[in-house]
Amino acid sequence: MEITCPRCETTFSVDPKALHDHHDQVKCSVCQQIFHVDMDSETRTAGLHLGQRLGRYLLLLIIFLLLLALIGQILWSTGAYSYAANSAPIRQAMIRGANALGMSIAWPGPNKEMRIVHSHVIPLGNQRAEITGKMENLAGHVQAYPVIQVTLSNVYGAPIAHLQFKANDYLPHPENAASGFLSHRPVPFVIKSPRLLAAAGYQVTLLSQP
Repeated sequence: MEITCPRCETTFSVDPKALHDHHDQVKCSVCQQIFHVDMDSETRTAGLHLGQRLGRYLLLLIIFLLLLALIGQILWSTGAYSYAANSAPIRQAMIRGANALGMSIAWPGPNKEMRIVHSHVIPLGNQRAEITGKMENLAGHVQAYPVIQVTLSNVYGAPIAHLQFKANDYLPHPENAASGFLSHRPVPFVIKSPRLLAAAGYQVTLLSQP
């Protein structure tokens, strides 16, 4: 416990047992004053000081949490978290945290910084077709997966149908959609649907938003 000399106001620590053994009499090592220690009063004072310290620590913790929440809100509103998500450990930690909270990460976009690397049309028979290919995110951050639009055209080049497919429709593993469209890593896609009929021409495009 801590006690304070009444003459020079020096504060120092003493062992309560040793104090009791000396009948609550203490000699100040600074001014040599001998004085009696009121154990009940010192205990109350120590409890008060402890409460004050805990109050300060609690206040600092609240301030820290508020600052952390403010930083998180700024990162979320500006989409800056999507740049940090380029790091696999950070992205995995974000996804685990979102899963623990029962929510999904709202990746920004998609924007226009993406492209079809290549695509192939494979006839399946019965007037059906399948389109395979790869697409790439050219932005420096993780985006949401785009919608793939397939335009079917006749022998004259006139469009006869516009089909749209979401990420869960064309990704080999639909759960990857929640992980986000990673930057500069080509991602394979497969479009196979009863709506995808054999046609004279196919145009595969990525639909973006501001």
